[in-house]
Amino acid sequence: MPDYRRYYIPNGIVFITTVTKNREPFLKHDEDIATFMDTLRQVQQIHPFNLLAYVILPDHYHCILNPGNSIGDFSIILRSKKWNYTRNYKKAHHLSTSLSLWQRGFWDHVIRNEQDLMHHLDYIHWNPVKHGLAKSPERWKHSSFPFWYERDYYPADIEFIEPPSEIFKMDYE
Repeated sequence: MPDYRRYYIPNGIVFITTVTKNREPFLKHDEDIATFMDTLRQVQQIHPFNLLAYVILPDHYHCILNPGNSIGDFSIILRSKKWNYTRNYKKAHHLSTSLSLWQRGFWDHVIRNEQDLMHHLDYIHWNPVKHGLAKSPERWKHSSFPFWYERDYYPADIEFIEPPSEIFKMDYE
């Protein structure tokens, strides 16, 4: 088994990728995404963190967060999110049997500077386009794109713009 090293930086910002087990589309339906977002808010109450950006696709999600704790431990947030979503998903679907929704672990990348943050924001928001799920970021409703668009991070005519070239060099799936 690989020996992964996680870097916890106080007040640091981190990009996270989490994938469903066997890439099953457990995040495909609007009801399941609503449950996921409710779970996210519950976890924020237990382990406060600042969510800067996110995208939810049928079989994985990406987010950028600041753990907001003194040691920068984001692993506890991810463990809680996975565990609580599994519990809430089972409850919503009236399941009582054992169910594993997530691949073991997750992928993380510590954001190093403003340019790195911008590239990861673009990666997140253009991810549904990359996967052929939407023609432009604004057409995918399960992301933080509207938040960033309203703040003029993206141009008004984004639907007619090619995806940023940097995102094709990045593969966090």
